[in-house]
Amino acid sequence: MLRYLTAGEAHGPALIGIMDGFPAGVKIDKAYIAKSLARRRNVPGRSQRQAQETDSFYISSGLYKNTTTGAPVAVMLKNVSQFAVLDPSAVPRPGHADLAGMLKYGVSASAVIRERASARETAVRTALGAFCLRLLELLDIKISSRVIKLGHLRSEDTKTILREIEQAGRSGHSLGGIFEVKVENLPVGLGSHAQWDRRLPSRLAAQLMGLNGVKGMEFGSGFDLAAMKGEEALDLFKKGNPLKRLTNLAGGIEGGMTNGMPLVLRAAIRPVPGQRSPVCSIDLKTGKTATVAPGRSDITAVFAAAVIAEHLMALELANALLEKFGGDSLKEIEARAVAWRKHTNKFLRG
Repeated sequence: MLRYLTAGEAHGPALIGIMDGFPAGVKIDKAYIAKSLARRRNVPGRSQRQAQETDSFYISSGLYKNTTTGAPVAVMLKNVSQFAVLDPSAVPRPGHADLAGMLKYGVSASAVIRERASARETAVRTALGAFCLRLLELLDIKISSRVIKLGHLRSEDTKTILREIEQAGRSGHSLGGIFEVKVENLPVGLGSHAQWDRRLPSRLAAQLMGLNGVKGMEFGSGFDLAAMKGEEALDLFKKGNPLKRLTNLAGGIEGGMTNGMPLVLRAAIRPVPGQRSPVCSIDLKTGKTATVAPGRSDITAVFAAAVIAEHLMALELANALLEKFGGDSLKEIEARAVAWRKHTNKFLRG
Protein backbone atom coordinates (compact mmCIF):
# COMPACT_ATOMS: atom_id res chain seq x y z
CA MET A 1 0.00 0.00 0.00
CA LEU A 2 1.22 3.47 -0.90
CA ARG A 3 0.71 6.11 1.77
CA TYR A 4 2.06 9.56 2.45
CA LEU A 5 2.07 12.33 5.03
CA THR A 6 3.16 15.95 4.87
CA ALA A 7 4.24 18.47 7.49
CA GLY A 8 5.29 22.09 7.56
CA GLU A 9 3.68 25.50 7.30
CA ALA A 10 3.32 28.16 4.63
CA HIS A 11 5.97 30.50 6.04
CA GLY A 12 7.91 28.05 8.18
CA PRO A 13 11.44 26.87 7.37
CA ALA A 14 10.35 24.00 5.11
CA LEU A 15 7.67 21.60 3.95
CA ILE A 16 8.26 17.89 4.48
CA GLY A 17 6.74 14.89 2.73
CA ILE A 18 7.19 11.18 3.43
CA MET A 19 5.84 8.49 1.09
CA ASP A 20 5.94 4.85 2.14
CA GLY A 21 5.47 1.82 -0.10
CA PHE A 22 6.93 3.25 -3.30
CA PRO A 23 8.66 0.51 -5.34
CA ALA A 24 12.37 0.21 -6.04
CA GLY A 25 13.91 0.56 -9.48
CA VAL A 26 12.13 3.70 -10.71
CA LYS A 27 14.64 6.00 -12.40
CA ILE A 28 13.98 9.63 -11.56
CA ASP A 29 16.28 12.61 -11.10
CA LYS A 30 15.90 15.93 -9.33
CA ALA A 31 15.35 17.72 -12.64
CA TYR A 32 12.17 15.67 -13.23
CA ILE A 33 10.77 16.65 -9.82
CA ALA A 34 11.87 20.27 -10.28
CA LYS A 35 9.96 20.38 -13.57
CA SER A 36 6.75 19.33 -11.79
CA LEU A 37 7.28 22.01 -9.15
CA ALA A 38 7.97 24.63 -11.81
CA ARG A 39 4.77 23.69 -13.65
CA ARG A 40 2.81 24.24 -10.44
CA ARG A 41 4.53 27.56 -9.79
CA ASN A 42 4.78 29.17 -13.23
CA VAL A 43 1.16 29.41 -14.34
CA PRO A 44 -1.14 32.38 -15.01
CA GLY A 45 -2.78 34.16 -12.10
CA ARG A 46 -0.14 33.49 -9.45
CA SER A 47 0.75 35.86 -6.60
CA GLN A 48 3.99 37.76 -6.06
CA ARG A 49 5.15 35.04 -3.68
CA GLN A 50 5.63 32.59 -6.54
CA ALA A 51 8.28 34.90 -7.98
CA GLN A 52 10.16 34.59 -4.68
CA GLU A 53 9.89 30.85 -4.16
CA THR A 54 12.36 28.62 -5.99
CA ASP A 55 11.04 25.35 -4.49
CA SER A 56 14.55 24.06 -3.86
CA PHE A 57 14.32 20.63 -2.26
CA TYR A 58 16.38 17.88 -0.69
CA ILE A 59 15.69 14.13 -0.88
CA SER A 60 17.00 12.47 2.27
CA SER A 61 15.69 8.94 1.76
CA GLY A 62 14.43 6.52 -0.87
CA LEU A 63 16.66 7.56 -3.77
CA TYR A 64 20.17 6.39 -4.63
CA LYS A 65 21.96 7.30 -7.86
CA ASN A 66 18.68 8.60 -9.33
CA THR A 67 16.88 5.29 -8.71
CA THR A 68 14.31 4.58 -5.99
CA THR A 69 15.37 2.01 -3.40
CA GLY A 70 12.07 0.84 -1.92
CA ALA A 71 12.76 2.74 1.31
CA PRO A 72 10.37 5.54 2.31
CA VAL A 73 10.81 8.59 0.10
CA ALA A 74 11.50 11.71 2.19
CA VAL A 75 11.46 15.17 0.61
CA MET A 76 12.19 18.50 2.30
CA LEU A 77 11.22 21.62 0.36
CA LYS A 78 12.60 24.96 1.56
CA ASN A 79 10.44 28.07 1.94
CA VAL A 80 12.16 31.28 0.85
CA SER A 81 9.40 33.46 2.33
CA GLN A 82 9.52 32.82 6.09
CA PHE A 83 7.93 34.49 9.12
CA ALA A 84 9.96 34.56 12.34
CA VAL A 85 6.88 35.69 14.30
CA LEU A 86 3.23 35.13 13.34
CA ASP A 87 0.58 37.85 13.39
CA PRO A 88 -1.18 37.60 16.82
CA SER A 89 -4.46 38.93 15.39
CA ALA A 90 -7.65 37.08 16.38
CA VAL A 91 -9.49 38.20 13.24
CA PRO A 92 -10.51 35.18 11.12
CA ARG A 93 -10.71 35.51 7.35
CA PRO A 94 -14.06 34.50 5.81
CA GLY A 95 -13.75 31.56 3.42
CA HIS A 96 -10.70 30.12 5.20
CA ALA A 97 -10.06 27.54 7.91
CA ASP A 98 -9.40 30.32 10.45
CA LEU A 99 -12.64 30.41 12.46
CA ALA A 100 -13.35 26.67 12.67
CA GLY A 101 -9.69 25.93 13.38
CA MET A 102 -9.42 28.56 16.11
CA LEU A 103 -12.49 27.16 17.87
CA LYS A 104 -11.51 23.51 17.37
CA TYR A 105 -7.95 23.81 18.64
CA GLY A 106 -8.40 26.65 21.14
CA VAL A 107 -6.00 28.90 19.24
CA SER A 108 -6.25 32.67 19.68
CA ALA A 109 -4.18 33.74 16.64
CA SER A 110 -5.80 33.02 13.29
CA ALA A 111 -2.38 32.83 11.59
CA VAL A 112 -1.56 29.63 13.49
CA ILE A 113 -4.39 27.86 11.66
CA ARG A 114 -3.83 29.68 8.39
CA GLU A 115 -0.19 28.66 8.12
CA ARG A 116 -0.96 24.93 7.93
CA ALA A 117 -4.22 25.29 5.99
CA SER A 118 -2.45 27.23 3.22
CA ALA A 119 -2.25 25.80 -0.29
CA ARG A 120 1.52 26.24 -0.04
CA GLU A 121 1.49 22.67 1.36
CA THR A 122 0.51 21.36 -2.07
CA ALA A 123 4.07 22.02 -3.25
CA VAL A 124 5.37 19.03 -1.31
CA ARG A 125 2.41 16.88 -2.41
CA THR A 126 3.37 17.77 -5.97
CA ALA A 127 6.95 16.67 -5.30
CA LEU A 128 5.77 13.29 -3.97
CA GLY A 129 3.30 12.99 -6.84
CA ALA A 130 6.16 13.46 -9.32
CA PHE A 131 7.55 10.08 -8.25
CA CYS A 132 4.18 8.48 -9.01
CA LEU A 133 3.85 10.37 -12.28
CA ARG A 134 7.20 8.90 -13.29
CA LEU A 135 6.08 5.37 -12.33
CA LEU A 136 2.96 5.71 -14.47
CA GLU A 137 5.02 7.12 -17.33
CA LEU A 138 7.30 4.05 -17.24
CA LEU A 139 4.17 1.88 -17.44
CA ASP A 140 3.03 3.81 -20.57
CA ILE A 141 0.25 5.66 -18.74
CA LYS A 142 -0.17 9.34 -19.61
CA ILE A 143 -1.74 12.05 -17.43
CA SER A 144 -2.59 15.51 -18.75
CA SER A 145 -4.73 18.45 -17.66
CA ARG A 146 -6.29 21.61 -19.04
CA VAL A 147 -8.36 24.52 -17.78
CA ILE A 148 -11.75 24.57 -19.48
CA LYS A 149 -13.32 27.53 -17.68
CA LEU A 150 -11.97 30.66 -15.96
CA GLY A 151 -14.72 32.51 -14.11
CA HIS A 152 -17.45 32.91 -16.76
CA LEU A 153 -14.94 32.57 -19.59
CA ARG A 154 -14.72 29.42 -21.69
CA SER A 155 -11.61 29.84 -23.80
CA GLU A 156 -8.22 28.22 -24.28
CA ASP A 157 -6.83 31.26 -26.08
CA THR A 158 -3.83 32.45 -24.05
CA LYS A 159 -4.28 36.16 -24.84
CA THR A 160 -7.96 36.11 -23.85
CA ILE A 161 -7.16 34.29 -20.60
CA LEU A 162 -4.34 36.66 -19.64
CA ARG A 163 -6.54 39.67 -20.38
CA GLU A 164 -9.27 38.29 -18.09
CA ILE A 165 -6.74 37.72 -15.30
CA GLU A 166 -5.28 41.21 -15.71
CA GLN A 167 -8.74 42.78 -15.47
CA ALA A 168 -9.52 40.80 -12.31
CA GLY A 169 -6.18 41.81 -10.79
CA ARG A 170 -6.80 45.49 -11.47
CA SER A 171 -10.28 45.21 -9.93
CA GLY A 172 -8.98 43.44 -6.83
CA HIS A 173 -11.02 40.32 -7.55
CA SER A 174 -10.14 36.64 -7.64
CA LEU A 175 -11.45 34.07 -10.13
CA GLY A 176 -12.51 30.45 -9.89
CA GLY A 177 -12.78 27.97 -12.71
CA ILE A 178 -13.02 24.39 -13.90
CA PHE A 179 -10.17 22.10 -14.89
CA GLU A 180 -10.06 18.66 -16.47
CA VAL A 181 -7.63 15.79 -15.89
CA LYS A 182 -7.31 12.98 -18.42
CA VAL A 183 -5.50 9.67 -17.91
CA GLU A 184 -4.84 7.48 -20.94
CA ASN A 185 -3.83 3.82 -21.32
CA LEU A 186 -4.84 2.66 -17.85
CA PRO A 187 -5.19 -1.12 -17.56
CA VAL A 188 -8.68 -2.55 -17.08
CA GLY A 189 -9.68 -3.45 -13.54
CA LEU A 190 -8.04 -0.92 -11.24
CA GLY A 191 -10.23 -0.46 -8.17
CA SER A 192 -13.05 -2.82 -7.22
CA HIS A 193 -16.82 -3.15 -7.08
CA ALA A 194 -16.68 -5.33 -3.96
CA GLN A 195 -16.46 -2.67 -1.22
CA TRP A 196 -17.27 1.02 -1.21
CA ASP A 197 -13.82 2.09 -0.03
CA ARG A 198 -12.08 0.09 -2.77
CA ARG A 199 -14.03 1.78 -5.55
CA LEU A 200 -11.58 3.86 -7.57
CA PRO A 201 -13.88 6.91 -7.97
CA SER A 202 -14.23 7.30 -4.20
CA ARG A 203 -10.45 7.14 -3.79
CA LEU A 204 -9.73 9.61 -6.58
CA ALA A 205 -12.47 11.92 -5.30
CA ALA A 206 -10.93 11.88 -1.81
CA GLN A 207 -7.60 13.01 -3.26
CA LEU A 208 -9.19 15.71 -5.39
CA MET A 209 -11.57 17.03 -2.73
CA GLY A 210 -8.54 17.30 -0.45
CA LEU A 211 -7.12 19.92 -2.81
CA ASN A 212 -7.60 23.44 -1.46
CA GLY A 213 -10.54 25.26 -3.02
CA VAL A 214 -12.13 22.33 -4.88
CA LYS A 215 -15.91 22.46 -4.34
CA GLY A 216 -17.25 19.92 -6.82
CA MET A 217 -16.17 17.28 -9.30
CA GLU A 218 -17.48 14.87 -11.90
CA PHE A 219 -16.34 11.82 -13.84
CA GLY A 220 -16.99 11.72 -17.57
CA SER A 221 -20.23 13.51 -18.45
CA GLY A 222 -21.01 13.70 -14.73
CA PHE A 223 -23.87 16.07 -13.95
CA ASP A 224 -25.08 16.04 -17.57
CA LEU A 225 -25.98 12.36 -17.12
CA ALA A 226 -28.70 13.39 -14.66
CA ALA A 227 -30.73 14.89 -17.52
CA MET A 228 -30.38 11.89 -19.86
CA LYS A 229 -32.61 8.88 -20.35
CA GLY A 230 -31.14 5.57 -19.21
CA GLU A 231 -30.36 4.31 -22.70
CA GLU A 232 -28.73 7.64 -23.62
CA ALA A 233 -26.31 7.43 -20.71
CA LEU A 234 -24.75 4.11 -21.73
CA ASP A 235 -21.34 3.68 -23.36
CA LEU A 236 -22.40 1.07 -25.89
CA PHE A 237 -19.99 -1.53 -27.25
CA LYS A 238 -18.90 -1.50 -30.86
CA LYS A 239 -18.18 -4.86 -32.42
CA GLY A 240 -14.65 -5.07 -33.68
CA ASN A 241 -11.17 -6.33 -33.01
CA PRO A 242 -10.56 -5.16 -30.36
CA LEU A 243 -13.93 -4.40 -28.76
CA LYS A 244 -14.53 -0.65 -28.61
CA ARG A 245 -16.95 1.86 -27.11
CA LEU A 246 -19.06 4.33 -29.05
CA THR A 247 -18.79 6.95 -26.28
CA ASN A 248 -17.03 7.59 -22.98
CA LEU A 249 -19.80 9.17 -20.92
CA ALA A 250 -18.70 7.26 -17.81
CA GLY A 251 -15.24 8.78 -18.02
CA GLY A 252 -13.40 5.46 -18.05
CA ILE A 253 -14.89 4.02 -14.86
CA GLU A 254 -17.77 1.58 -14.42
CA GLY A 255 -18.73 -0.16 -11.19
CA GLY A 256 -15.82 1.38 -9.33
CA MET A 257 -13.21 0.04 -11.78
CA THR A 258 -11.31 1.28 -14.81
CA ASN A 259 -12.83 -0.08 -18.03
CA GLY A 260 -10.01 0.58 -20.50
CA MET A 261 -11.31 3.92 -21.77
CA PRO A 262 -9.53 7.18 -20.89
CA LEU A 263 -10.24 8.29 -17.35
CA VAL A 264 -11.68 11.81 -17.47
CA LEU A 265 -12.61 13.95 -14.49
CA ARG A 266 -13.33 17.61 -13.94
CA ALA A 267 -13.29 19.76 -10.84
CA ALA A 268 -14.64 23.19 -9.96
CA ILE A 269 -12.42 25.41 -7.86
CA ARG A 270 -13.77 28.42 -6.01
CA PRO A 271 -12.30 31.93 -6.31
CA VAL A 272 -9.34 32.32 -3.96
CA PRO A 273 -10.84 33.56 -0.65
CA GLY A 274 -7.72 35.57 0.21
CA GLN A 275 -8.99 38.83 -1.27
CA ARG A 276 -6.79 41.48 -2.82
CA SER A 277 -8.97 44.17 -1.20
CA PRO A 278 -10.07 44.63 2.46
CA VAL A 279 -12.81 42.31 3.81
CA CYS A 280 -15.00 42.74 6.89
CA SER A 281 -14.71 40.27 9.78
CA ILE A 282 -14.97 40.10 13.60
CA ASP A 283 -12.20 40.36 16.17
CA LEU A 284 -12.79 37.31 18.39
CA LYS A 285 -10.97 38.94 21.34
CA THR A 286 -13.01 42.15 21.40
CA GLY A 287 -16.18 41.09 19.59
CA LYS A 288 -15.95 44.22 17.47
CA THR A 289 -16.10 44.54 13.70
CA ALA A 290 -12.65 44.34 12.12
CA THR A 291 -11.07 44.41 8.70
CA VAL A 292 -8.88 41.76 7.13
CA ALA A 293 -6.07 43.45 5.26
CA PRO A 294 -5.37 42.43 1.64
CA GLY A 295 -2.80 39.68 1.18
CA ARG A 296 -0.52 38.33 -1.54
CA SER A 297 -3.15 35.92 -2.81
CA ASP A 298 -3.33 34.46 -6.29
CA ILE A 299 -5.77 36.06 -8.72
CA THR A 300 -6.78 32.54 -9.66
CA ALA A 301 -5.62 29.11 -8.54
CA VAL A 302 -7.33 27.08 -11.26
CA PHE A 303 -4.22 26.71 -13.46
CA ALA A 304 -2.05 25.63 -10.54
CA ALA A 305 -4.81 23.31 -9.29
CA ALA A 306 -4.91 21.52 -12.65
CA VAL A 307 -1.20 20.71 -12.39
CA ILE A 308 -1.45 19.69 -8.74
CA ALA A 309 -4.44 17.47 -9.57
CA GLU A 310 -2.36 15.53 -12.10
CA HIS A 311 0.06 14.66 -9.31
CA LEU A 312 -2.69 13.79 -6.82
CA MET A 313 -4.30 11.48 -9.36
CA ALA A 314 -0.89 9.92 -9.99
CA LEU A 315 -0.52 9.23 -6.26
CA GLU A 316 -3.82 7.35 -6.06
CA LEU A 317 -3.46 5.57 -9.41
CA ALA A 318 0.01 4.38 -8.40
CA ASN A 319 -1.57 3.02 -5.24
CA ALA A 320 -4.26 1.23 -7.28
CA LEU A 321 -1.61 -0.22 -9.62
CA LEU A 322 0.40 -1.55 -6.68
CA GLU A 323 -2.77 -3.02 -5.20
CA LYS A 324 -3.61 -4.75 -8.48
CA PHE A 325 -0.17 -6.02 -9.50
CA GLY A 326 1.86 -6.09 -6.27
CA GLY A 327 5.64 -6.25 -6.39
CA ASP A 328 8.45 -4.46 -4.61
CA SER A 329 10.26 -3.26 -7.73
CA LEU A 330 9.40 -1.70 -11.06
CA LYS A 331 10.64 -4.85 -12.80
CA GLU A 332 8.07 -7.02 -11.01
CA ILE A 333 5.22 -4.55 -11.50
CA GLU A 334 6.04 -4.03 -15.17
CA ALA A 335 6.13 -7.78 -15.90
CA ARG A 336 2.75 -8.33 -14.22
CA ALA A 337 1.18 -5.30 -15.89
CA VAL A 338 2.36 -6.45 -19.32
CA ALA A 339 0.99 -9.96 -18.69
CA TRP A 340 -2.34 -8.52 -17.56
CA ARG A 341 -2.62 -6.30 -20.63
CA LYS A 342 -1.95 -9.30 -22.87
CA HIS A 343 -4.66 -11.25 -21.06
CA THR A 344 -7.29 -8.50 -21.29
CA ASN A 345 -6.41 -7.66 -24.90
CA LYS A 346 -6.76 -11.31 -25.84
CA PHE A 347 -10.17 -11.42 -24.18
CA LEU A 348 -11.35 -8.20 -25.82
CA ARG A 349 -10.08 -9.35 -29.20
CA GLY A 350 -11.93 -12.63 -28.82
